[in-house]
Amino acid sequence: MTFRAVIGAVLGAFVLAFGPMAAAQPAELPPPGAGRAAYAPFEHLIGRTWRGVGTGEQAVEDIQRWDWAVGGHAVRVTHSVNGGVYGGETLIFRDRDSGAYVFHYFTSGGFHTTGVMRPTGPGAFEVEEEVHGIEGFGRLRSTLTLGEDGVHRSRTFQERDGAWVEMGGFDYREDPDAVLTQPHAPEP
Repeated sequence: MTFRAVIGAVLGAFVLAFGPMAAAQPAELPPPGAGRAAYAPFEHLIGRTWRGVGTGEQAVEDIQRWDWAVGGHAVRVTHSVNGGVYGGETLIFRDRDSGAYVFHYFTSGGFHTTGVMRPTGPGAFEVEEEVHGIEGFGRLRSTLTLGEDGVHRSRTFQERDGAWVEMGGFDYREDPDAVLTQPHAPEP
């Protein structure tokens, strides 16, 4: 699998792939502020490990671990792809002024993303993000929905020539036995 294929699959995985933004209805949010209550839309994810299987041609596996960060004032998502071939960390923070959930995603691939997550209903989010450090990579939109079967389904779309093109996604199931293996930086 090429690095570009891994990056495409991973962006499809973590970005929490979502559908077109116009169709989404904003969910009622807890009031902005500090502390865990401000992160109620994420409660069903935090403290759990999820194993995702790619929906595309490549059978990519993504392991995600959702935890509290900054003493409960942010959420951290750590993930690894195919046993540590690639990995990244996301910090999600509730902006006090706008009430938005902003995030910064750091990767082992030498790029990062920034964006906003919006809850659209129980167990559902949409994401808009910008990719930094990969030339020519368009904006991304993603959706994450929790099905009645307990499966989180993510789909990601990339903006190309003014149109939104589906990149694929992942179907995540909770797996407390999944092992997250982060890639290590090469020794100097």
